[in-house]
Amino acid sequence: MGSAYDFTMEDNFVGAEYLYPYYEMIDKLGKELFHAKYTDARTLTGMNAANMLVSALCKPGDNIMILGKQWGGHASMKPTFERLGANVYDAPYILEKYDFDYNLLNKEIKEKNIKFINIAPSDILFPHDFSKIDDSNCVVLFDYSQLLGIIAAGLLENPLDKLKNCILYGGTHKTMPGPAHGIIMTNNEKLYEKIDKEINPKYLRNIQTHQVISLLHTMIEMKYFGKDYQENTIKIGNVLGNELKKYGFNIVSRNGIYTQTHQLFLEMPKNDMEIMFNNAIKEGITLNTKKKPLFHGGYGIRLGLQEISRYKWNDNALEIIAEILYLISHKEYDKNNVRNLINKLPPKKIHFTFNKEEYRNIL
Repeated sequence: MGSAYDFTMEDNFVGAEYLYPYYEMIDKLGKELFHAKYTDARTLTGMNAANMLVSALCKPGDNIMILGKQWGGHASMKPTFERLGANVYDAPYILEKYDFDYNLLNKEIKEKNIKFINIAPSDILFPHDFSKIDDSNCVVLFDYSQLLGIIAAGLLENPLDKLKNCILYGGTHKTMPGPAHGIIMTNNEKLYEKIDKEINPKYLRNIQTHQVISLLHTMIEMKYFGKDYQENTIKIGNVLGNELKKYGFNIVSRNGIYTQTHQLFLEMPKNDMEIMFNNAIKEGITLNTKKKPLFHGGYGIRLGLQEISRYKWNDNALEIIAEILYLISHKEYDKNNVRNLINKLPPKKIHFTFNKEEYRNIL
């Protein structure tokens, strides 16, 4: 119980002192990777972290503004916050810019007495210009589960560097290639004081020690390999986007760029989306269907690229992937041809990590 900032053996569990050094190491890496003064890795998942934060900081009746699910926001946020007694409003959004209407957003913060803004994108190609948010009278909660690894690599702006009243949190199993765990970070001492003693033992009674140590290993790995890994992720996203465009797919782009994250959006009619998704299931290909206004026309496919980036697959492999996706986008296709193409893909060998001898030294 307690964090690296408030650790005592009084009323604590037997053996708790053995966990404390890992808290300290995670805290140190939080400073290095995320420029966070306070890093807390006790929460069990990204959603658990969201629950802990709202439970610790908000009062019933508080007004919260969120990134609406229709614009790519996490669908669980609205019902979760409402269940905890908050009044939830969608933040104004401009689809053409894939970003908020910041003038209207700041106006509504004042008019609606917004205490908290929760930005939790599940679907995101381009970073938010969050430095335009007036956080002088509200707290901004960034659930950047999807982007934590890219931020740690220094390839996207970090909200902790720009805003005073903000918390960066999320799940650690997306672009941060670690366990399905939770992390909370902030530079605001007053905010962390409110969170620290509330998480455990009030709202969380059991810490998953193996998850904490697994996250620590991931953060060490990200320190040494994160920049190369995430640069490769963004690079292959744009290469694959270009290859898919050659096949006639409608790939979302902005100023000639397909993605600044680990995702690609393919817009298509509902029937085409369903055909492609059903064929993907048959062939063991992982992708997501999307039914929301964020995709022009309301429907599309989302591709996640962080895993094939981890395999360091080259341009030839991306050309093969584009051809596979083209073939399965048709109701009738040559299944043997698809299987042969899949078999031509390189081995699924993990890159951007330590060799066995280096890893033994870490242990």
